Amino acid sequence: MNRDQVLNWLLEADNPPVRLLTLTRLLGRPDADPEVQEARGQLMSYSVTQGIVANSEAFWADDRPYWKYTGKYWQVIFLGQFLADGHDPRIAGGVRDLLEDPGWMDRRGLQCLTANMLVAFRRLGYGDHPRVLKETEALAERLLADQGLDCGGMTYSLLSRCYMALPNLLLCFAEVPVDERSPTVQKAIEWIVESIVEHEVYRYVPGNRNAWKKVLAQAPKKADLQPGETVKDWIAEHKAGFLDEHGVGNLDFKPSWPQFGFPLNYNSDILEAMLALAAAGVPMSEPLEKPLQVIRDKRTADGVWLLERTLNGKMWADVEVKKQPSKWITLRALMVLDHFGHE
Repeated sequence: MNRDQVLNWLLEADNPPVRLLTLTRLLGRPDADPEVQEARGQLMSYSVTQGIVANSEAFWADDRPYWKYTGKYWQVIFLGQFLADGHDPRIAGGVRDLLEDPGWMDRRGLQCLTANMLVAFRRLGYGDHPRVLKETEALAERLLADQGLDCGGMTYSLLSRCYMALPNLLLCFAEVPVDERSPTVQKAIEWIVESIVEHEVYRYVPGNRNAWKKVLAQAPKKADLQPGETVKDWIAEHKAGFLDEHGVGNLDFKPSWPQFGFPLNYNSDILEAMLALAAAGVPMSEPLEKPLQVIRDKRTADGVWLLERTLNGKMWADVEVKKQPSKWITLRALMVLDHFGHE
């Protein structure tokens, strides 16, 4: 298919959010355009959105909000990605409850969850809510203070800060209209952009990881420790010694990131990272050539992209079919290539 044929495929009525984004992001149609208004009015008819809201009574009442991938936190994230109507009666009450009781906001960790929830709240129509404004600012402040994502999971990594969720935060801050960004949010955007570009998007895996895994395999069991000792203390001590002797090693490319998926969780991929850079208005530069080439090379002979990673079977409703042409992946790829002038 040529580009016009691909666009016509994306404009088919079976996927209203893709249709809307194709009209507005790829074709540049204004909000007042009749087709844009029609597509917006059909968003709640998307089959995946319908599959989620059909189970709304179950997940809103569940006391395991983070339960993968059926808890209410995840449903808010998914519904935001599908551009659902956040004021629909099946959604609005639960969203308002979460805004008043933000267990999703944890300043000890889970910045990726906080970022994904904030993006969802904005897309669901709650971008001006005081909680959204406050927590967006707090997230940016924390990123800058910690100089990255200080996550508990990094205890076991040679890296001191989490990299794989940085695109989540960039997408979050990029959702803030340019004229509403505080100096702190703007600095956070610049910090993340510099880090992602510096790492050629997906070059961030420690070269000495395999040697470090052998050390981790020797970690004692809790029962074998002396009173007052912890496994984490043992790991921290041995990691410091390992880094002194061997260092992190040359950074390698993340092998899973060239596999494109939608929706994703806290772990991004090349396509989502490049989409985040595009959303932040980042211009083309030499370090982005390799990830862009990965995207271009994944276009099939039919001019579309396949769904390679999926949460199907884990969600309330499946999104497309794995290893088959994907409207979501194709849309995102074209948005990236258009922005960076490679389409």
